[in-house]
Amino acid sequence: VHRVRLPEHSGGRRRWIFNRNLLRYCRDPAQLPEVLQLLGTIRVGSIPYVRRLQRLGIPVLYSVTTASKVMRKKTGFDSRLFRFRLIYNSMDGIVCNTQPLRQALLDMGVTRRVDVIPNGCDLERFRPAEPGDDVQALRARFGIEADEKVIIAVGGIMSRKGSDILVEAFARLHQQRDRTHLLFVGPRQPGQEAHHLAFQNKLDGLVQASGLAQRIHFVDLTDNVADYLRAADIFVLASTREGLPNSAIEAMACGKPVVITPFVGLSDDLGKAGQEYLLTERNPEALAAIFQQLVDDEAHSAELAERGRDWIVANMSLDRSIDLYAQLYRDVAQRHAGAGTE
Repeated sequence: VHRVRLPEHSGGRRRWIFNRNLLRYCRDPAQLPEVLQLLGTIRVGSIPYVRRLQRLGIPVLYSVTTASKVMRKKTGFDSRLFRFRLIYNSMDGIVCNTQPLRQALLDMGVTRRVDVIPNGCDLERFRPAEPGDDVQALRARFGIEADEKVIIAVGGIMSRKGSDILVEAFARLHQQRDRTHLLFVGPRQPGQEAHHLAFQNKLDGLVQASGLAQRIHFVDLTDNVADYLRAADIFVLASTREGLPNSAIEAMACGKPVVITPFVGLSDDLGKAGQEYLLTERNPEALAAIFQQLVDDEAHSAELAERGRDWIVANMSLDRSIDLYAQLYRDVAQRHAGAGTE
């Protein structure tokens, strides 16, 4: 493991330091990688470094996990789309996590190989509660009693994730079912940009206006997401854009009924709506109604949760994803070595 200290703020200098150090590590014959996989944001300025790595005999893969708005543009020229296509086609291959995302890459003009490997879920960590798990102790920290229901949302607290809509939905639910709580697990959206601050102020205003501040709980970044999932009763994802959402996968693996609103990127890779999870409109009224349905019908909730976990176990175990990555790395390395000897 090599660590590189980067400037706090993003920009050209940050990328230059990362690329320079990456190239330096890969030039060391003692640790020359057979395959390099890049994650995170990449710019056109990184392409020359990718070329230099390839000339060292290192095939380079890149992971794309979410379809951006630019990738979905169907008509007209867009310089950003052109840059994305240039970056992706400089790689030896692209890895994505759903079939629709693969198709979006092909539609935008990606000519390199594109492999679909679903997000792997650690089924030993993300599992249903067992007799030895003291989930009530965690609930007690928030004043949640054993017979009360907890709705949980995991991920960044931001407009795209519908955090404000969930507060409004919960306020509606609480009018009908008062023994309920809403739990947010994830960081507030960083930055001091005006729109970020405006959203956070709006969210705080909604919480205060609901009169339920003592029943709406916020947990920042945490290493024990699985414990919070096990301590909850219903999981919800009200996002507008995702790839294959880890939070929903992990909630299903923990044996929780999952509620999702339609988002760009939703596909059968996550299962079937109505079977492995429930799909509802992205508004407070629809969400409150489906929460009430799950609170009232425990048998239905348990059946949905069981089907969801079965899907994850069958299709998204960490071992399965690791095996697919290992096969991909072997294939890419062998193809690259063979091309170099011709």
